[in-house]
Amino acid sequence: GLSLRMDGTPQWQVWLERERGDWQWRAEGLGSPRVPAGLREARAQLTVQGTQAALDLRWDSEHAGQLDAHLDSRVASAGPMAELWPSDAPLAGHVQARLPQVGAWSWLAPPGWRVQGGVDARMALAGTRSQPRWQGTLQADDLLLRSAIEGIELRQGRLRARLQEQALWLDELTLQGAGAQGGELRVQGRVQWLPQDGPLWSTVQMDVQAQARALRVSSRADRRLTVSGQSRAQWQSGQMRLTGELQADSALFILPEDSAPSLGADVVVLPTQPGKTTPVGGPSLIGTPEVHVLLRLGPDFQLRGHGIRTRLAGELQLRSGAASQGQPRLSGDVRTVGGRYKAYGQELDVEQGLLRFAGPYDNPALDILALRPQLSQRVGVRVTGTALAPRVRLYADPSMPDADTLAWLVLGRAPAAGGAESALLQQAALALLGSNGQSLGGEMATALGLDTLSLANRSVSNADGSTSSGAALMLGKRLSKDFYLAYESSVGGAFGSLFMFYELSRRLSLRAQTGPYNALDLVYTVRHD
Repeated sequence: GLSLRMDGTPQWQVWLERERGDWQWRAEGLGSPRVPAGLREARAQLTVQGTQAALDLRWDSEHAGQLDAHLDSRVASAGPMAELWPSDAPLAGHVQARLPQVGAWSWLAPPGWRVQGGVDARMALAGTRSQPRWQGTLQADDLLLRSAIEGIELRQGRLRARLQEQALWLDELTLQGAGAQGGELRVQGRVQWLPQDGPLWSTVQMDVQAQARALRVSSRADRRLTVSGQSRAQWQSGQMRLTGELQADSALFILPEDSAPSLGADVVVLPTQPGKTTPVGGPSLIGTPEVHVLLRLGPDFQLRGHGIRTRLAGELQLRSGAASQGQPRLSGDVRTVGGRYKAYGQELDVEQGLLRFAGPYDNPALDILALRPQLSQRVGVRVTGTALAPRVRLYADPSMPDADTLAWLVLGRAPAAGGAESALLQQAALALLGSNGQSLGGEMATALGLDTLSLANRSVSNADGSTSSGAALMLGKRLSKDFYLAYESSVGGAFGSLFMFYELSRRLSLRAQTGPYNALDLVYTVRHD
């Protein structure tokens, strides 16, 4: 509506208000049902009487909170448009807001995120347009931030902040991780606006510190991460800087066996506008943040996938800035601690492993050695190259031809003449070409909770002293690092054999067998290079 009065001091009013109806929104994002706000009042009014101006805002609803704001100032009676509200115009006003259910405003959050909780703000305004002075408090309770896609859930949040002059003091912001042992995140700091000329982002200063204590950051089935440490975010002269030291107290990352789809080499992506070679949006208004963070892999950082199950340890420096065009760079070494690697249908022990980062975060240099256990001959697989271009080759110490190495790796002994073993070795070689060494037998063994499930050709001694060969099924389970049990049964026979392998030391091992033949061996190994 519009109202004009010309008697005495000119006065005019402009207002916009709700007469009937309600406002609805999608609280859960696209596809979710619309939720009514229960709107009772919504009004905005601007009143100008002579050189005095007043702005009033009113919002009252059942589910979307309440807002009451009032602002008084002085305007010029004449002059250019830029001088209608002079910089020295005095300000007076207040803002009171109550949002009992912040979840009603989740549509303002990024896609896939939900926000819940209650907010209460009370502020008073004074000073001038160029140098406003705020006084007030901002409180929030029962805050919840959740992203089901990322597996992030921070709950039981509490916020206490105050406004003083041109600064917002963050006295307390605490969030709890999901679960009974979810840890805690605590944030404190200051955000200040400097009354000076220039773009808005260059007149803001920020200094915020955050401390995490065993905070469960992600709890997805394939990505679990708990961190501790501190970080600091600073903003000055339009430049963001992030520093800190973080440790992964507990982590589990399961790599997908199938890589994500990618565009073919013959696909060319053209710019959205002809003649443009850079993104249409151009550089960011806030520039390129400078990031310097030390990452420590704690005592329980597990990695699984692509045939490997191991624990990682080490330290990495994460850096990003204008020099790297905003791309993250990692430097440092990560080593494996124990673990196993599946190759050629066998469970190999990771004896040593090193991932060396010196640039891109997704392409470290590799140096991994995995050996088959319970053998007098050291044979296995060595992985070198980079993560994007790995090279896998057979390893033997002392060295021997690849055919002999493969026989020791697959059969556990030196090769013998005969077409059956040759066919078996060819089958093992083909297993390496598919699914990172995860054959059908490997998948079945994993499903049954076993380490080994294989069908192989075995030589059997007959009563008359002759030997014959036949297919045999072997099941194996490692009970500890040094203790291994296996059961082998001939496909055509009625009895099987139980084997036990126990490594007493690096050179001394105990082997026992029970079944049609009983045996107990104590093996002492001496290596000659």
